[in-house]
Amino acid sequence: MKDLSTKNAKKLHQKRAVMYKMNSKYRKSFLDRRKGFILSKYVENRNCPVCRKNNFNRLFSKNGFFYNKCKNCSMVYVNPVMKDPDLDLYYKNNHTAQASAHSEEAPFYRRIYTNGLRTISKLKKTGTLLDLGCSGGFFLSLAKKCGFKTYGIEINTKEAKLAEQAGHSILGTTIHSLDNNSKFDVICLWDVFEHIKDGFSLLIKLKKHLKKQGLIFLQIPNVNGLAPRIMHEKCNMFDGFEHVNLYSPKTITTLVSSVKLEVISMCSVIDEIKPIVNYCGYENPYFGSFSSNDLEFILKSKILLKNQLGYKLQVVLRSLN
Repeated sequence: MKDLSTKNAKKLHQKRAVMYKMNSKYRKSFLDRRKGFILSKYVENRNCPVCRKNNFNRLFSKNGFFYNKCKNCSMVYVNPVMKDPDLDLYYKNNHTAQASAHSEEAPFYRRIYTNGLRTISKLKKTGTLLDLGCSGGFFLSLAKKCGFKTYGIEINTKEAKLAEQAGHSILGTTIHSLDNNSKFDVICLWDVFEHIKDGFSLLIKLKKHLKKQGLIFLQIPNVNGLAPRIMHEKCNMFDGFEHVNLYSPKTITTLVSSVKLEVISMCSVIDEIKPIVNYCGYENPYFGSFSSNDLEFILKSKILLKNQLGYKLQVVLRSLN
């Protein structure tokens, strides 16, 4: 999936800058104003969320948090991380910026969601579909048009109400709200799984809510993508508060295998060539000129995406038992 045109890409990132500014003031309430790091009362230490080892290299800090890379399995994760009650509070009281982003950037999200739906539909034509972290229901509306019966779960109460008003059945605020007998043909997590501290436990829970031959669809940031590997902490993928687990094709495969799920489809999307060109040209990666230079003749979208070097991964899973 290629980036937008130069003009549209810059406009998109300018709109997102407004969203980040809205978020910044709220986030600062959790930080030690003098030191700039998350207040110790909100955080706890943890081991690697994939291999459970406690052997890592510290990479860098971002927005008051530290990103680390596991020496054993190469997983990149935030440690220390916010405690569950404080993290829940953070999400519940956050603004509705994601729903606003869906509205203001509809062509971009429609394109990326359609790409995912196309992959899902090759494997499951119709049925019941649950979107975990459905925001205002933008994706669910597209899925409904494709013939799926749509359900959502959303922790942000304002966004959940928007999804309900759009005609979707909202089943609660977390996966634990579901009745044990509720089962679905497809469960989707769009840009959600990287927010989950314990992905292992969540996948086990999701398996219990799958119908026979049911699918789990994940879209997650790709820490092995070219953009984060070049720009490091300057890349928007790293935000500290929310993106606490950043997977690569290798680490997501390792994790899902440990809960007896198999990867039946994996592709990378969004090449991020324009921010890379800006960064390598000594400009702000997201608000630079996006002017063409010799790197654009070297960086080819099709080659990047084919080799799983895109900014995000779209992954389809199926249970082995």
